[in-house]
Amino acid sequence: MGRVLLVAFQQALRSVALTLLPLSFIALFAWSTAGSATGNTSDPIRAAIWMWLGSHLVPFKLSLASGFSSGTLSFLPIGAAIFPWLAIRSGFRRASEFLENPRGARTFVVFFYTALATVAAALSQSSNIKPNVFLTPLFVVLISLSATINYQAEFFQRFEFLFQSFIALIGVVTIVIGISLTMHFEIVKSLAIVIQPGIMGGILFTVLQLLYLPNFALAGVSYLFGSGFSLGLGTLISPTTLDVNSIPAIPLLGALPTAKHPLLLLTLLIPILIVAFNQLKIFHKYDEFKLRQKEILVTVFPFIILLALFSYFAGGALLTQEMKPVGPTWWKLPVIFGVIQFITLLIGLYVPKLIKVIKAHKSEI
Repeated sequence: MGRVLLVAFQQALRSVALTLLPLSFIALFAWSTAGSATGNTSDPIRAAIWMWLGSHLVPFKLSLASGFSSGTLSFLPIGAAIFPWLAIRSGFRRASEFLENPRGARTFVVFFYTALATVAAALSQSSNIKPNVFLTPLFVVLISLSATINYQAEFFQRFEFLFQSFIALIGVVTIVIGISLTMHFEIVKSLAIVIQPGIMGGILFTVLQLLYLPNFALAGVSYLFGSGFSLGLGTLISPTTLDVNSIPAIPLLGALPTAKHPLLLLTLLIPILIVAFNQLKIFHKYDEFKLRQKEILVTVFPFIILLALFSYFAGGALLTQEMKPVGPTWWKLPVIFGVIQFITLLIGLYVPKLIKVIKAHKSEI
């Protein structure tokens, strides 16, 4: 047992180092080029820990400058989670191969990694910036567990069509965002000029924009399907509503629509087709009513839960109360898919079954 714990701890520590050390180098380099009033090197190290925790989507509570109300930063880039995800997956594989015990390696690597992240969140708090210590273990465990799963297992094959279809949809929406950015280049340029980040800051800011692309892509999907997304208190942007107060100086927001486009609601055909084809695929594979019902429910429910989870991480608060909420509402997309699935299931499975039962009853009479 001692050997198992030691190997798991080493790989958990290695996984932390794979992402935290490069962030520390970036923070130190940015700090040295920008200068500091205090000259205290603990500042960039603490900033590196905050960036590392932010890559796990851990929210922060902020006490801003005097004259401003306290705020929250929970609108974090989903794309940044790929770095700790890959690091944890690498550590888990090494531990699993060395110990020849995937289950034990998963348990202890996730435990030690989560413990290290929680300690980092507690020790890195300052008077102005405080990572949420209570949510840290929950979010880190979610990312860690997802990184240690074998997605080639037979269990995950049943979700393949739904997930690949949605990923393709995200890709198409990302392309649309790119086209919109090109069409609104002057607005994008104006938003970029406001920041004036400098050379090093410009590079980091560009990388940050790229990491936020999944957030904006999910907001784009929510927009196309009619549920829309928010950009601050009392705002809603959808094909039928354009209620915007002000736009933060984020160049990606240059892709925002400038008018209402109700005809885009026709894109609701996309989730209808995805759900219908998935159902037809199951019908083709299974003949019995109970098996069809079971497979549809087992396939769709995890997808809806995952969609709710990603929608939750895609939105949040951006520093001030006026910029809360930002992004899609976590429950709207899952509800759309859930309603479509219910109607499709009703028409394709339950109604034919009911008609068959009625006919059988009449024939007996």
